[in-house]
Amino acid sequence: MTTLKRVLGFRTIVSTSAGLAFAAVNFLAVLEIRGQAPGVLGPLGIVVAGALCLLAAAVFSELNGTLPSAAGIRVWTLRGLGDPFSLTFTLLYLTTILAVIAADGFVLAAALHVAIPAVPGVLWILAFLAAALVSNLRGVRSAGLVQDLTTYALLAALIIVGALAMGTPGGHLPPTPASWSGALFGAVALAVFVFTGFEWVTPMAEELRDPHRMPRGLAISLLLLAVAFGLFALVAARLPGVSATGLAPQLAVGRAALGGFGFWVMLAVTVVTAGTTFNGGFAAASRLVYALGRSGYLPASLGSLSPRFVPARALYLLAGVAAALTRVVFATGRYLILINAGATLESAMYVIAALALLGLRRREPALPRSYRAPGGRIVPVATIVLFGALGLGAALTATDLPLPSVPWTLILLVVLAVAAYAYTRGVLKRRTASRAAGARQAGSGA
Repeated sequence: MTTLKRVLGFRTIVSTSAGLAFAAVNFLAVLEIRGQAPGVLGPLGIVVAGALCLLAAAVFSELNGTLPSAAGIRVWTLRGLGDPFSLTFTLLYLTTILAVIAADGFVLAAALHVAIPAVPGVLWILAFLAAALVSNLRGVRSAGLVQDLTTYALLAALIIVGALAMGTPGGHLPPTPASWSGALFGAVALAVFVFTGFEWVTPMAEELRDPHRMPRGLAISLLLLAVAFGLFALVAARLPGVSATGLAPQLAVGRAALGGFGFWVMLAVTVVTAGTTFNGGFAAASRLVYALGRSGYLPASLGSLSPRFVPARALYLLAGVAAALTRVVFATGRYLILINAGATLESAMYVIAALALLGLRRREPALPRSYRAPGGRIVPVATIVLFGALGLGAALTATDLPLPSVPWTLILLVVLAVAAYAYTRGVLKRRTASRAAGARQAGSGA
């Protein structure tokens, strides 16, 4: 089979977009944001970041409305920016998805260890990765239904528990520092991570019944995420004991809201949140890997579909890599660098998408567009400027590695970029040589 099946509706656009960004590691990201920006600045940073992400949503909506494809960012950057840069950044984009899955697995294991210390955390990680793999192998309709049920239940639970926790006596917001602009900028730069993945639904464009509804779906998902995590950040800022639970601050919020029952409710939220990240991350990333295999930029075997119309081999590959990476994070306990790297790559993704949009408008102005970002060049240019600055800020934020003054996040991203570029050069060189050999054989035959 070489054609994906259009079976997903608008409800699943919203749930997949929000569910992919609704990661358990976001709870730890909120604590890091609180450390950067005390008081109300942390929650405000999340809301501002969500509002700014509407710019990126408009960019992705126009790209998706112009060239809807399972290859998503690969097609857009190829047509808008050229092949070497496009493939290099597409590989980095896949790295972002795997990094979020790994960090989420770490948070899941940490939370479950607090509740059930007798079971090793790594077993929980492997079990959930296996469940997400099975869900995706059953077909995109099954995976979409799981995403619908879990995401909407998660959003409702987090908003309700957060609202109840706001009424807990004894809490108060720390004062806002007099010099607040730098703190707010740092909060917004890191808060971009909270929304990481909302646009990952775009590789599923070939499986949507009505791709034209993508812009509204992305906007609604951003609104839901801003409300849910903005409220959680407000609770985390108000209750000083939230960080006492270590790697599971959400459990402290649940206990503050509803006692022991709230603790278990938020544990369930954590478990399901990790499930949506694994499930949705595999669904989106596997389509991108499938598209790259289908076009010959990854091994051709990854470009095949199973009888259930799913890229099974791509799913197996991603599950294996995610399991290995998650075990590394679990063994080392170093997760802040993944949050900072995710925020940086996500900001870079928005910049690249905006550049690709401007390139497509210039190179192929006659392409039909079912949606066009408002304001002419204002939205893509604003996206480039704002998220360029935010990405740089996230890359330079201190991590939990030795020598905090060293920009480890930036070093890691440079190493990954060099590796991706080296692979890209090798692939493109082989393809050029293959085409030249084919041309010579055709000439000899003539």
